[in-house]
Amino acid sequence: MKILIAGFDGDDNSAKILLDNIKQKSNKDILYLENDFEKSSEQIQQKLQKNYDYVLIFGQKPNTNNIYLENSATLKEKTLVTDFYYGVLKEKLENSTYKVVSSCDAGNYLCNNVFFSALIYKQEKNLKTKIAFIHIPTIENINDIKKLSNTILDYIKTLTDIFSIALLQLNPTDSMKGNMIKGIEYCKKAKEMGADIAVFPEMWNNGYEMLFEGDLKDQKNISKEKIKKWNNKAITNNDDFIKNYINLAKQINMAIAITYLEKTKDKPKNTVIIIDKNGNIVLKYSKVHTVDFKMEAYIKPGTEFKTCELDYGNGKVKLGTMICFDRDFPESARILMLQGSEIILVANACYMSKIRLEQLKVRAYENMLGIVTVNYANHGGKSSAYSPIVRNINKHDLDNELLVMNDKEDIKIVQFNMSEIREYRSRETLADAYRKPYAYRKLIENTVQNPFIRKDARRNKT
Repeated sequence: MKILIAGFDGDDNSAKILLDNIKQKSNKDILYLENDFEKSSEQIQQKLQKNYDYVLIFGQKPNTNNIYLENSATLKEKTLVTDFYYGVLKEKLENSTYKVVSSCDAGNYLCNNVFFSALIYKQEKNLKTKIAFIHIPTIENINDIKKLSNTILDYIKTLTDIFSIALLQLNPTDSMKGNMIKGIEYCKKAKEMGADIAVFPEMWNNGYEMLFEGDLKDQKNISKEKIKKWNNKAITNNDDFIKNYINLAKQINMAIAITYLEKTKDKPKNTVIIIDKNGNIVLKYSKVHTVDFKMEAYIKPGTEFKTCELDYGNGKVKLGTMICFDRDFPESARILMLQGSEIILVANACYMSKIRLEQLKVRAYENMLGIVTVNYANHGGKSSAYSPIVRNINKHDLDNELLVMNDKEDIKIVQFNMSEIREYRSRETLADAYRKPYAYRKLIENTVQNPFIRKDARRNKT
């Protein structure tokens, strides 16, 4: 995690004194800005070339005891708004008894100018860097500058509270052994890229091989031999395919969400397991919303949604899982949220249209959790990730789209700051904060009305 801390120079400048204190206690990259419009702009833009994850810029504000978190900068009637999320910083400062103001006015002098210069450079270069500007009081109005520096350093620790997910957008091979070998290769690549967990598309052991194309109603006399041959590709947790991923997780110290057609005494199931970095299976989930009007009529539905706690080394996160068609039912994500899920992993094997992507974006918003969906490249790709954080502390909109991939085979890493997510969830209004469950009894009734009656729908567990 690359973090730059910048502030204006000057012996009696509170920003400079703050940076001096931080420098004594931390090895973070420190930049002292010259008190000059042109030079300070050049300094910050030159630093931004190094692709920092976060940049915190400090300036002093006279005639106040408050700390101002600046959300925008304006120059020549052009206003730029930062996408930096101030929620956790505000919480830390207030817990240290500072009065904090969320501001949309960075002034019209050096501070505003350097903030604008940083934001315009980020925009022009399409950088992912999160840029903050914090106005602090002059030194005579700060009771204890060491206390403030300790608070800032405590906050900076939360910037590294990152859970990294690798989206393995792959094409299958022509065999289960080939899929296993390819998947292992890509898991190792994901580890090299810094992933805490690698997530596969749906039913990876057979590459989501179709029993038949098209709708169930159009099939005539599917041979028992064909069904048997397809069923024979189902495996149990004791199969070498799964054991190899368990051993791999231990070997490379990374969690893996692996998907497969699971063998049972009856019809097979469409299953995902999460293996932790120690090789333990911490979650096993079978697809509840099977696509009953297609070949998944030959798959047995799961009976419940599952959530687990995953220790990824830097902390613990609560994960839920869905598989493809589960996505289309708001109850799926809702139940996982109610079970405590902070992030939902979705294994997928279908074309991700614009509306389906927007649907995921809304699921993240309404349940205040992260959602990551991994699709096959040869099913159109567009694996995606969405954050629950859709607005800043001023209620201004933030884009919660973290990633939408193209249709090529690739690995992408997406990062979730768990401190930010938890702070946001603790004070925002959706998810389970203001629900009225007494009015939802109709949701669990097993009757169906026209125009939704379908002969091939399985509304039970078989």
